[in-house]
Amino acid sequence: MSAIDIRAIASIPLEPWRNGAGVTRTFAAQDNAWRVSLAEIERDGPYSRFAGVSRTSLVLRGGGVALRHDASVVMLKPFEAVEYDGDKAWMASLVSGPVTALNVMSASGRYRTRGRALVDTMIVPPGCAVVVVAPGSGCSFSEPGTMTCGDVAPGHVLVARHLSRPLRLVPGEHAVDSQGLNGLPVLVTIEPAAIRTND
Repeated sequence: MSAIDIRAIASIPLEPWRNGAGVTRTFAAQDNAWRVSLAEIERDGPYSRFAGVSRTSLVLRGGGVALRHDASVVMLKPFEAVEYDGDKAWMASLVSGPVTALNVMSASGRYRTRGRALVDTMIVPPGCAVVVVAPGSGCSFSEPGTMTCGDVAPGHVLVARHLSRPLRLVPGEHAVDSQGLNGLPVLVTIEPAAIRTND
């Protein structure tokens, strides 16, 4: 049986950014290897640099963020995961006001990370670390062949630092927020770079 922890997002303490441009709630971390957090980006400004770190971001609330470094441009859009280099001096411009973004940071070359909206039933293979964030609608989970099962209610996050068995996820009814965006649950998986799954 995998160790699964479910917490209310609001119960997780806020931490100020190193550059003062926003705040973050850390959902899960493993030493200096990886971290999954939820960031509130409140204004335009520089992103903190993290040498040797690969970043993946997915906007959960707001219109998005444009990241620029020299000639490079990365657009962070609602419910679309984007991977980029954490060691660049990115300047962030908010598309239409404050943004809430799910962020995954991992040691470059050591891990394979993915973020995606949970729109259909999905089986996550063992060997992964898993974070499921339910901003506006929830999901159910189970480990087939065991008694482990439950729900991730809206406004909660599920964390499993290491799956010992496959995890089945089923999204609930989709919520729509005031901006018309689906508040879909979001799945993050982290696995050693040597592992390849068929999803």
